[in-house]
Amino acid sequence: MPAHARIWVYKAARDLGQAEQKLVRERGAAFTAGWSAHGAALDACVDVMRDRFVVVAVDEEQALASGCSIDRSVGFIKQLEHDLNLMLTDRMLVMYEEEGRVQSCHLDELPARLKEGEFTGETIVFDDLVLTVGDLNERFRIPLRSSWMERYL
Repeated sequence: MPAHARIWVYKAARDLGQAEQKLVRERGAAFTAGWSAHGAALDACVDVMRDRFVVVAVDEEQALASGCSIDRSVGFIKQLEHDLNLMLTDRMLVMYEEEGRVQSCHLDELPARLKEGEFTGETIVFDDLVLTVGDLNERFRIPLRSSWMERYL
């Protein structure tokens, strides 16, 4: 996908196994093959990143993702959640890197982890609020002090 492609990042509290990742990619390919907005096919894809993130991307130069088409993509994610018995839409989940691996904790744990020194402004976190493939490539993995979570410092 080009750098300007719009994305949605969904995150899991645990690693997705190889079979689960295969299922996400296969179902994603089937979903995006028929995904459209107001009758216009959307140029889109679904992938798994770092064993924890499900990313839906759409190149809106061909056609803009509309409210109804976005609702269909959320429905696709909700179906994945059901089929995998896994929450992907928990916005209170903080994703961070520890010893090169993606880990997670709940947002309400962040102040205590900062106070105890487990997290610092230099702790690498993943900003799932990125909007484009370019943002994903450039500012998805950043120090906590450079993210929306810096207010907790």
